[in-house]
Amino acid sequence: MKLFGRWKTKAATPVIHVVPQQRDDWRGAITELSRTLLTLLQQYRWELEGIQSGQFLEDVEEFKRQFSDLESPVALDQGRRAFYEKAVQFVKKERKYLEDRETELKSMITVLTDAIGSLSHGNENYHERILKTTQTLSKISQLEDIRKIRSSLSTEMSLLKEAVKEQQSKERLQQAKLSESVETLQSKLKAAINRSMRDPLTDLHNREGWDQELSEACRAASVTNRPFTVALVDVDHFKRINDSGGHQVGDVILKKLAGFFKESLRAEDFIARLGGDEFAFVLSAPSLDRAQGRLERLCKDISKPTYSCPVDGKDFYVKISISAGLSLYRAGDTPESLTRRADAI
Repeated sequence: MKLFGRWKTKAATPVIHVVPQQRDDWRGAITELSRTLLTLLQQYRWELEGIQSGQFLEDVEEFKRQFSDLESPVALDQGRRAFYEKAVQFVKKERKYLEDRETELKSMITVLTDAIGSLSHGNENYHERILKTTQTLSKISQLEDIRKIRSSLSTEMSLLKEAVKEQQSKERLQQAKLSESVETLQSKLKAAINRSMRDPLTDLHNREGWDQELSEACRAASVTNRPFTVALVDVDHFKRINDSGGHQVGDVILKKLAGFFKESLRAEDFIARLGGDEFAFVLSAPSLDRAQGRLERLCKDISKPTYSCPVDGKDFYVKISISAGLSLYRAGDTPESLTRRADAI
């Protein structure tokens, strides 16, 4: 303050010849210190486009040029105050800019980790990698050098992308294995269900398969009003065949009949062996007369040949005939009412 006072009274004091030397020493020291500080300020890596850091650096350079040209402490103080205000405003802008970037980065981190975390299903290693990346990004967001933020964020994003790709690849592989296992189980289940509904001797549907088919046929007919016919068929005098030739001959006859039915009936017809020598058909005939005509031709064709039944090296020759009862679906019919009418004929 004493020096400043001397500057203000320079023109009025009689010792003006002594002051310049002191003033020059003071001025030189202040100038050198200020230039050093201003140079250090310029060397700080601002480079923030959002706050026009280029303009601020130009202001620093301009103040350095003006510093040595100022003639009085008053001018020096005014210049200092003006530059100080600019510097303070710039630092506030920088702080606000970096705080906004930090908030944005933290928001990005939250969104990314939440989204990526949802892709994982209990993969501990994957979660550890995501957590590590989150911690790294949190540290990055606290840096003041925007170039480092951009560079480091780019690196971490690349690592995140690789982690996502790796996890997605693992999940696709797991999904493929799971789908394969499900398909295998479904295939086995379907085969098991199919076997459970098949007669092992004739490979026709058994009673369980028949019950299911007849229930479905009644349900469909109740909706479409399209009738169908049920036929219950048995082999005439089958007990006599078993008694004379044995059960082995009877089994051969049943298998031959099953093959004959498959070849003679239509693809849309349904054939089942209910047990013993009893068979059942669901025929697509729209009327009882047509179904009866088809069944009569079937009975006639079966009764024509003599069937050879080789058993234990011997040939048994058997004539076969069948009998059948028919019933046509009527509105309100159930599987029980249909089979009851067919069996009564």
